[in-house]
Parts: sequence; C-alpha cells; structure tokens
Amino acid sequence: MDKISSLPDDILSHILSFLPTKYAVATCVLSTRWRYVWASVPILDFDARLHGDCYSVSNINANKSEIAFQHFVSRVILLHDKRIQKFRLIYDCLCQYTPVPTWLRVAISENMQELELDICLSIRHEFFDLPKKFFTSSSLVVLKLSRIPFNIPSFVHFPSLKTLELKRISSLDESCVENLLSGCHVLEELVIEEITRMNPKTLYLSIKTLRTFIFSYKFVVDTMVDLPYKFFINAPNLKHFHVKGCISDVFVVNTFTSLDEAHVDLRQTPVSAENYTVCCHRIFKLFQGISNAKFISFSGEVVQLLCAASDQSLPAFSNLEQLTFGISFDFAWKRMLAEFIICSPHLKELTLNNKQGFLNYMDELSKFATRPLPENLRSDLKQILIEELYGSFMPEQIVYLVEHVNILKRLKINCRCPTTLRSQIGLA
Repeated sequence: MDKISSLPDDILSHILSFLPTKYAVATCVLSTRWRYVWASVPILDFDARLHGDCYSVSNINANKSEIAFQHFVSRVILLHDKRIQKFRLIYDCLCQYTPVPTWLRVAISENMQELELDICLSIRHEFFDLPKKFFTSSSLVVLKLSRIPFNIPSFVHFPSLKTLELKRISSLDESCVENLLSGCHVLEELVIEEITRMNPKTLYLSIKTLRTFIFSYKFVVDTMVDLPYKFFINAPNLKHFHVKGCISDVFVVNTFTSLDEAHVDLRQTPVSAENYTVCCHRIFKLFQGISNAKFISFSGEVVQLLCAASDQSLPAFSNLEQLTFGISFDFAWKRMLAEFIICSPHLKELTLNNKQGFLNYMDELSKFATRPLPENLRSDLKQILIEELYGSFMPEQIVYLVEHVNILKRLKINCRCPTTLRSQIGLA
C-alpha cells in the first residue's frame, strides 16, 4: 500500500474535499482502499460544466450528457453518508423536468454550513420551492444564490448566517430581500449583484453586525432608461463599502465610523442636466457617511458631477491615506482633486485614471467651474500613480500636482500612459 493510501479516512476525506465531486468520486477506481472514501467527504461540489458538452447547441448528445449529469448527482447524494457541511451546485437546466428540488431536500442537513446554488432554468418564471427547513437552518454560515428563482416564506431564521450573496436573481423584489435579511441577525457580509433593471427599487438595511456591503449593477452601460435604486443603510460597524451602479442611484447612510475602504463607481444614466444638481447633492451627502474611510475610490463620472457643484463643500477626510480618482478631459477635475487633497491631511498615495466614460451635458455643466486652483496644497502626499490615461491628456495637468505638493517622493506612470506625456514631464 502506498503512503497516501495508508493515511486515516479522515485525512483522505479532507484531501478529497478540495476537488470537485466528479474527481473525488473518480478515485474509487484506484483500489479497494479508495472505493468508498469519497462517500465521507463533507463537501459536495457539482459543476455541470465539467460533465461533457451539456450546453453545446451543436452537440446532438447534449440531452444525453445532461441526463447523465442528473443521474450522477442523484446517485452521489443517495450513496453519501449525509454528513454534508458544504453543498455547491452550478447547473443550467435545459430539460423540462429538474430534479434540483429533490436533491436539495435530501442534501440539506442539520449540519450544513455552506450552500452555494447557481442554477438557471429552461422554463422562464418557474420558481423553486426550497425545503422549509432550509429557511430555519441554525448551522448555515454562508449562503450564495445566483440566478435561481425561489420563493421566500414569511418566516426566515438564520441565527448563524454571516455571508449572504444574491446575484442575478431578477425575481427578488425589495420586500423579498428585506424579509430574507430580517432573519439574519449576525450577518457580516452582504453582496447584491444585478444585470438588469425592471423597476425602481427601495431597500432598507439595518444590520448592526454588517462589515461588508457590495452592490453591483453589471449592465451600467444601458443608458436608455433611468430606473434608480434607493438604499437606506444603517450599519455602524461597516468596514467595506463597494457600490457600482448608476449616477442617479441613491445611497442614504449614517456615518460609518469604522469604515476602512469605500469604492463609489457610478456611471452614465439618462439624467437630464437640470437633475444633475440633485444627484450631486446626494453624492455629497454620501461623502459624509464615508468620510472616515482610509481608502476611497471614485469613478470618473462621479468626479465630473462633483466638478459642477458650486455651493457644496467636502467633509474632512481625517483618516484618508489612499485615494483613487477618476479624471477626464473636462474642465475642472484639478480643482476638485485639490479640494480632496486639502480635506485629507493624512493622504499618502494618489492614483489617477480616466478609464471610465463621460456624462452628457458637460458643456452646460462647465459654467459652474469658476473657483480658482489653490497654489499650495500643503499635503503629506508622498506618491502619485498615473494609470490608464488615453487620448490628448495634457502634461501641464500633471505638472500642477508635481509643483504644488510639498513633499512628493515618487511619481509613477504606467506603460499605458502616452509616451508624449512621459517625455514632456521629463520621465521618458
């Protein structure tokens, strides 16, 4: 017997737990010693993409491949000893009949700690009825749901759940999400990702234990319809705040006193020029809530919107050490950047890029940019990183920073920056 095969079953099961279940089960052919080791692995990880050409339209055996996958999963669950701690399923169901509800009823155990489901049904608007015991699991710590349309009962109780991810589930409205969150009393990480907007939404989040909030709207390039989302967030212990959405989205937050990092990436949306003032006011209010962060990142569209403000003042960013600033070829980003530097006495690193897009009506907004630039920024800024600059970016725009920051020690320009810019500021 080889050295690995002589190891105890618990150790062999732990080793196999790092493999997808397809490969863990395949070890049964190695020898009689390995024949049933896979059945005690506490993790079941099924990914239909690993089982033949299930999703190939040109493959005449695609239906057979999917049926074979269904039989494989059913047999593994049937023969497993049922002490499942983690269950993961990635499956695009093309058949009219899906055995997924049956799998879940059998697989979900009292000891399950992690559940990850990424499921797409061939029949639109069909909903899963997840087992009722699932919504009152006392052991579940991590729950990740993607694409799967499911019904949420009136009573939800996850006393141990710390991580919740809801991705690309168009069937969930705000009442369903709030009902789901109402049963998560120790939640620490919340991730919401969407790829389409059917209606405006308003979501209220009041979670004292929350440490990470991530909202991502993937198809932000869709500028045909404006369907703003509104988030009212009360999370006093939040550490990480990441939002990617539309410029018209609303984030009403209490001041995050423990915040470490904030990423605000808001993109183009069909907002008229006269409504930019309202959007700008909302963003300044958001700044009040994230002003304690040590790292902040803004998209170029956010910066352009701020440049149009003539009657707003930035809060003090007393803890800010790193700032990533989206810039563009427009009229006043230097003034806005200077104001950020002045309001951030402990800022050490600054990163500039212009990889984002542009807001409409910028010519109309440019009339607001009338305040002069300060001549001495009096900053502790030690490093400036310039990345992903394109087009006719003018070198004097960088020279201003180099000349007016007191103790700059390092200026770095990456390879995507135009050669002319490098040479004109003496860095070629």
